[in-house]
Parts: sequence; C-alpha cells; structure tokens
Amino acid sequence: MPIYQSKNKKPSRADWLRYCALVTMWGSAFALSKIAVAEISPTIVAAGRIWVGVALLFGWMTYRKHRLPPLLPKPDIRWLWFLPVGITGSALPFLLNAYALQVLDSGLVSILLATMPLSVAALTHFTIPEDRMTVTKIIGLLLGLLGIILLVGPTLLRDLGGPFAIAQIAVLLTAGLYALNSVLIHFMPETPPSVSATGMLLIGGLVLTPFAVFDMVNTAIPSVHALVSLMALGLAATGIGSIFYMQTIRSAGPSFIATSNYFVPPFAVFIGVLFLGEKPSAMAFIALAVIFLGIIIERRQKS
Repeated sequence: MPIYQSKNKKPSRADWLRYCALVTMWGSAFALSKIAVAEISPTIVAAGRIWVGVALLFGWMTYRKHRLPPLLPKPDIRWLWFLPVGITGSALPFLLNAYALQVLDSGLVSILLATMPLSVAALTHFTIPEDRMTVTKIIGLLLGLLGIILLVGPTLLRDLGGPFAIAQIAVLLTAGLYALNSVLIHFMPETPPSVSATGMLLIGGLVLTPFAVFDMVNTAIPSVHALVSLMALGLAATGIGSIFYMQTIRSAGPSFIATSNYFVPPFAVFIGVLFLGEKPSAMAFIALAVIFLGIIIERRQKS
C-alpha cells in the first residue's frame, strides 16, 4: 500500500474553508470542556466526546460506502498507523487537556497550546523535505505566539509554574502530541478521511474506556447542561473536526493546519463581541494585527 506524501502545495479554497470551520469548532471546545469537567471527571469527558464522535463518523463513513480496514485473518497495515495516531491525536491529548482545564484558566491553556506550530515546524524540518524550517518561518510563528500572548493577556504568564505546574506541563505535552499526530497523519497510507478519522477515534476510545468506566462508579449523575456540553463537544470539535483535520493535513500539510491554533483565542474574542456585547480593547486589535502579520509571513515564505 503506497504511503501518501503531499507536496504541501498552496492551500486551496476548500482548505481555507475547513481551516475556518476548525477554528470555530476548536475555539468553542474550550468553553464546552470547561463546563463538562466542572461536573464530570476528565477520563469520562475525554472518552465520552470520543465515542460521540465515533458514532457520528461511523454513520458518515457508512453513508459514504466506506469500511474500516479488515482485522482478520490478517490485520491491515493501516491499523498499525491508527494505533499511534489514535493515542497522539485523541486519547492522550483529550485526557490531558480535560485534566488541565479543571484548574487552569482557558486563556493560559490557549497560550500553551499555541506552541504547537513551533513543535510542528521542528518535526517537519527533519521529516518533510518540502517543509524545511527557515528564519522567515520561525519569525512568523513567533509573531503569531506573541499575538496570542498580547490578546489573552501577558499577566497570565505570571501564573506559569506554581501549584499548577503539572497541569501546565500537561498542556505543553498536549501541544507536542498534536504536533506529532499531524506529522504521522501526513505519512499515513492513503485512506479516505472518514475511515482514518473513525479509526483514530476508535483507538482513542478503546484506550480510555476502561479508565472512564472505573471513574463512573464514583461519579454522580451530571446536570443536563454538562451533558449537552459533552455531546456538543463530541459532535463538533471531535467528530466533524476530525474529518476536516484529516482532509486538511493531507491536502495542505501539517504546518498549515498547525497555525489554526493562533486563531482560536481571537475567535473567542469575536464570540464575546457578537453574543455577549463585549467591547475589545485597543490591545486586542493590536494583537490580532500581530497574529495576522505572523501568519502572512509564515505562509509567504512557502510561496
């Protein structure tokens, strides 16, 4: 079976549309996760969102007349890829992120997750010849990270370390896992996105389910509000998001999708203005300008 290796071509209009959709879904995931973990343990939240996503994706995969690769009599080689992709792309990052959001402000979490593009740049430099690290690229990525810090608030950096250092390390590890996952997907054997996304989540769900069942024994029945948040998290950011994620990485490359992390906090600001009547400060507009400048510089060096 051939190994798929994209040329990291210029992103198409479809890539940019999926990119915007992912920013929207991942941006809402912070609030939904925060609501869910207030009443439900991180293992149940992580496993629950995965199984909701699996149910959606399995239905979509069946509708598309696709099937999961065979396991018997001899396992298809793609299962050997689904295992690390599922662990690095769903099981561990979902669990670590849910754990961290129990004690950390979502703004600080967004800053720490915004280190992912830098991790991707380091990994792709050594694994993808068409995506080498350059001075221009690094300048663009660092500008994007600076913009996130300005937008969310530099004062949050004062919270680094201290009693919640383990949770902060968990978020940084999550960013590294997502970076590794995007590179693994880039090199996966050719597989329809609905199949690869279902396989990734299925593995993640199987890994987490025993721990989630153990926690359920001592967990009270959560409120409808928490359950609805968990369901929305599974359907959007996990289910639909996984398909778009797979499609965009295979089409435009890991580095392109990684920069979406820079637009998640700005999306949160936009939601606040649109639905909550909030008024962004002058610093917010400066931060947005810095983020856009960083992305423009990072993308221009590829053209």
